[in-house]
Amino acid sequence: MKSVVLGVLLFLLAASTASARGTYIYEARFDVMGRNYLDRLDDKATDNLDALPASKRALCVQRYKDILDDGQIDIRIALGYFDWTTGSNVYAEGRSFGLSPSLDLGAFAALRKLLLSPCSGRARFCGFTQDPSNVYRFRREVIVHGVKYPARIDVHFSSATEFLESNLGRMSREQNERTSFMDSYFAKALENADAVFYFGHARNGGGPDFSPPVFVRGRNKVDYDGYYEVQRPGLKKMLAALSGPKKTPILGLMACNSRDHFLKKVRATAPHTGVITSLDVLNVDEVYTATIGGIDAILRGQCQQTFYQSLRLTPNNQKYITMDGMFE
Repeated sequence: MKSVVLGVLLFLLAASTASARGTYIYEARFDVMGRNYLDRLDDKATDNLDALPASKRALCVQRYKDILDDGQIDIRIALGYFDWTTGSNVYAEGRSFGLSPSLDLGAFAALRKLLLSPCSGRARFCGFTQDPSNVYRFRREVIVHGVKYPARIDVHFSSATEFLESNLGRMSREQNERTSFMDSYFAKALENADAVFYFGHARNGGGPDFSPPVFVRGRNKVDYDGYYEVQRPGLKKMLAALSGPKKTPILGLMACNSRDHFLKKVRATAPHTGVITSLDVLNVDEVYTATIGGIDAILRGQCQQTFYQSLRLTPNNQKYITMDGMFE
């Protein structure tokens, strides 16, 4: 309960700060990317199971069986501590944000607006209402394979503020509690949700990560060689959560080069979980829009070919976004 209350308080604090200056860092970019991708999804048809060959229809029905059996679609998005680390102060949108400002607050604000926007075409990552008792939860009804289901999407972010200096200083207690909450939220999602999407840093295989970055001592450089690649803290926590009797049917690891970093160990631990990954070190554009496309596909019950297309509706997504174990 304490973590839930903390999350609401942090959201309200962050929202009031954003309102005072009009926007979070990178929020406008996330907003444009999301709306442009939703426009592409609007034109995409939804699968008709009866029109598929029997073998493909059977694989599609099997993939959605565990998702739909309880009568509700439960999707959870975990926004990692998404620091923009350049080694020097970041200047953006006409102001200085200091060292390594966080982008996950802007991503949350943009996703929230997109989910609450009205639907004008075939896309389903829209038309949600905010749960009156939970500012991080969004609800709507969707039709999947001819049946109406209530759908729920939860979205949580990792940074107490956009500013690294504050998160390590005057807001350090709040940041530590926020990180602890996110570690627990992600682990529980991996065990209980119908689909989980992590959007954040891979930390060269040390992620998923919900903490401020660990730097090389005395330098403004993330410590990959001495910490993340050696300790693998996020990977260990993720595999531990996936080692229990219950595992999410679909996992999106929307981070740089996540296929090489995570896929083999995730599939070994959770062989029946379908995994969506990236193939290279990317800008945020590809992993962000693929998150929207993947969730939209689930909300429609898309099958193999159309699901894959929903992830890859831009030239870069076609190059860098893939999935394994989904409909095989």
